[in-house]
Amino acid sequence: MRIGIPKTWIEFIPAPQAAVGGCPFATIRFAVCFVFVWMASTIVAAADESSPKFVGSSSCAAAACHGGLAGNKVVGSEFPLWAARDPHARAYSVLLNGLSKQMAARLKLSNKTAHKSVECLSCHSPATARKEFSITGPAPLASVDCEQCHGAAELWLTPHRRKDWKQLSPEVKQRLGYKDLSDVLTRATLCTDCHVGGAERDVNHDLLAAGHPRLSFELSTFHANWPKHWPRKMDESKHPVSNAKSNDPPGSLFEAKLWAVGQVVTAQRSLELLSQRAAHAQTWPEFAEWNCFACHHDLESPSWWQLPHRQKQPHDALSWNPWPYAMLEPLARQTFGPEFRGSASPISATLRLRYRFTTLLPPAADIVSEANEAAKLLQAWAKRLNQAESAQQLLSPVALKSLRQSLVAKEGEQLVARDWDSATQVFLAINALRYAEKAARGSLDSADEAQVQAVLDSMRKSLDFQDGYRGPRQSELRELDTLLSTPP
Repeated sequence: MRIGIPKTWIEFIPAPQAAVGGCPFATIRFAVCFVFVWMASTIVAAADESSPKFVGSSSCAAAACHGGLAGNKVVGSEFPLWAARDPHARAYSVLLNGLSKQMAARLKLSNKTAHKSVECLSCHSPATARKEFSITGPAPLASVDCEQCHGAAELWLTPHRRKDWKQLSPEVKQRLGYKDLSDVLTRATLCTDCHVGGAERDVNHDLLAAGHPRLSFELSTFHANWPKHWPRKMDESKHPVSNAKSNDPPGSLFEAKLWAVGQVVTAQRSLELLSQRAAHAQTWPEFAEWNCFACHHDLESPSWWQLPHRQKQPHDALSWNPWPYAMLEPLARQTFGPEFRGSASPISATLRLRYRFTTLLPPAADIVSEANEAAKLLQAWAKRLNQAESAQQLLSPVALKSLRQSLVAKEGEQLVARDWDSATQVFLAINALRYAEKAARGSLDSADEAQVQAVLDSMRKSLDFQDGYRGPRQSELRELDTLLSTPP
């Protein structure tokens, strides 16, 4: 149900200074306000009755809306910036390239082509995969466009043009179908729908073997490299450091929340996907749940495979895929202190699951229940980190510095010694926490900045794959064992 609300109805009603025909302007203003409130409530009621429909990204592209060319300004030019620079704008078109065609042939997809198969469209053009309808008929093939992130706009397109749109509560906007992406938890959950996956968006080992890139998602890193079609200060201003001293430069917790909430939500969604995979016992075990480099390793000689009785525990031995979970322990230690592994900790169930994957066939039924339990604990933790009051304490500049320093010392050394994925997450975390601390304080000590950069430069050399290799070499991983224990 669509109800248009003319923008000028209230704005041009004059103040109550005189009466016309015995009817004061105040009465007219009240009547119009009553009509507006009634119509707004009708829109919300309509949203409750059925899911809003898409209107198409072309509705955003008018020059007077988000499609203008405003020079160096971002506001008013969001659509052309997205279309020209954002990889999401080309999410559908990549399904027509050579690699996608090869993958479709190798996978023997039901529709034989990637651009018509739901397995691919679920992420590359979600509205098409779900057979969503627009107000004019079937939704167009629109890649990952405006409404895939901001929500189907049938009921909020007209209200969001009004000046009082900003005064509406997030709950009211949500009921209209609008997604409030200023909330970091909402943003992280939306991104992980595809970049981690789910029941109908599962980049499993079959897809990886066919040629699909591995989904190694880290929100703050992706976000930093994502071409923006909105002002960066818009994000920063909505997550201020509220307990800063009066003489401190203004700080923001946005970068800190991106990293911390992103880490926990990525792990949560990975656990939910694990539960869904294990529930399909006919395809269990799912090899994508194991550490890739346990099998895809270098063949240097001598290697640990040639040692008698495998005398030394190797890097990347048969183990659970560490990528989504590597940073949970350092973050939990910072949040919960010495008891971060205790039964009351939100990572306790996740840590128990780790030992399940030291065997090739962990029991599927147990994995389903334990992964669901672990995911619920992480979901509650993510909400806590996302709350404004909690974030002021848990992600304060002091807490961020403490966490960063722990990763440039013993805790980072222990993680680096595990495997390449954990080492890479340490590298990304140190970099993310450096920017988060700088954003929260307004600046970063030059000596700290130089030390962090030196550590990152050293780590990068060891983490890069050598020419001709598609995985880490054991000799290079061993170099990382001691690097963080002796920072420059």
